[in-house]
Amino acid sequence: MDNKSVKVLLIEDDSAVAQLIKEMLEAVSKDGRRGTFNVHGENTLKKGIDYLKQDSTDIVLLDLSLPDSKGFNTLSAVRREAVYIPVVILTGLDDTELAVKALQYGAQDYLIKSEVEPALLARAVQYAIERSRIEKAVIKSRDELEERVKERTAELFKTNELLKKEIEERKKKEKELQEAYVKLKEAQSQLIQAAKLQVVGTLASGVAHEVKNPLAIILQGVEFISKRINTKDKDVNMAAASIKEAVERADRIIKGLLDFSSVSNLNMQKANINLLIEKCVFLLKNEFDRRHIRVIKNFGEVPYVSIDRNKIEQVFINIFMNAAYAMEDSGGELTIDTFLINLGRTVPNETLREGTVSPERKNTLAVEVTDTGRGIPKDIIERVFDPFFTTKRSRGGTGLGLAIVKNIIDMHKGEISIDNIKGKGARVRIYFPVY
Repeated sequence: MDNKSVKVLLIEDDSAVAQLIKEMLEAVSKDGRRGTFNVHGENTLKKGIDYLKQDSTDIVLLDLSLPDSKGFNTLSAVRREAVYIPVVILTGLDDTELAVKALQYGAQDYLIKSEVEPALLARAVQYAIERSRIEKAVIKSRDELEERVKERTAELFKTNELLKKEIEERKKKEKELQEAYVKLKEAQSQLIQAAKLQVVGTLASGVAHEVKNPLAIILQGVEFISKRINTKDKDVNMAAASIKEAVERADRIIKGLLDFSSVSNLNMQKANINLLIEKCVFLLKNEFDRRHIRVIKNFGEVPYVSIDRNKIEQVFINIFMNAAYAMEDSGGELTIDTFLINLGRTVPNETLREGTVSPERKNTLAVEVTDTGRGIPKDIIERVFDPFFTTKRSRGGTGLGLAIVKNIIDMHKGEISIDNIKGKGARVRIYFPVY
């Protein structure tokens, strides 16, 4: 600052004060130790502002009371025209309070005219310029920092958005992976079931015929001997009856195996599923009446489907009888619902349609059979379609009924599932494709 020529704009309407300040700065300039000062004077605010517009200035020495402006308006007008140029207020003794307030509005310093002397004036001018320079540097640093913060904030926002997308994509992939895993488990389960059925089918076709004929001969022999032997020995009669019962049981198993192995031979015809169910219910009417079972039929308007009538009758009779056994002899309700599922529309009454259907099927005929029995224990519900699995072995069950049912539905390219309804018993869902 000491060797720099400082351009000073003096706006003062008192010519004596203006001349005194010029002389003081000229004297300091001649001394040379505090630099040189080039002073230009104006006596009105308008002239001073016009000069600011035309020439560069390092500092403004400003009297707040001018012919064309008074008080803070004077300072405000100068600050608007010279935002970054330091302003030092020149004031009289009675204006010091106003000058102090002016500092709050942007002035760098103030000088009392009656107390001004060359060294103080030069020092005030230089300090004001230095403070202004520091303020500019601070403002510039702040602006640069704000800009960097803004840029960094934008980068962080962008990074955050990318992370959100990545998280969403990861969740989507995890969901897809979970769905793929579920499908894989289902496919694995189906393959295992298919392998079981294939083994049973192979066993049935290879063994059933070989076993059925000897069983028929044994049964005929038992009946022949029973007629020829006229004895009152209870043990003999009991033994003959036991043999006959065991052979008949074995014969039922073989018949089930033959039925199981012959499912692939389907006689497909168009049929009304509602009428077919009516027929099966009629065939079992005596059984339902004996067990005090009320049958509720909620038949919807459904299209004809292509089925093997005899095989599907076998399916429904088996399911209805299982439901009747589950309700024992104390009575209950057997509810049969039929309806068409159109995957392109909203299905009403969702309570009856909680099952899932393969999404590739646009139209599916659904049959739901619900009983009010005791339900199926959780530990065995996954095995009910396994061949030879039964909970009624002591009552003559072979464990082939539901296995045959599953096989028949599979051959019709349909789907079947069994689950429990809390507090209501078991529910069987059967879905037939509509082409």
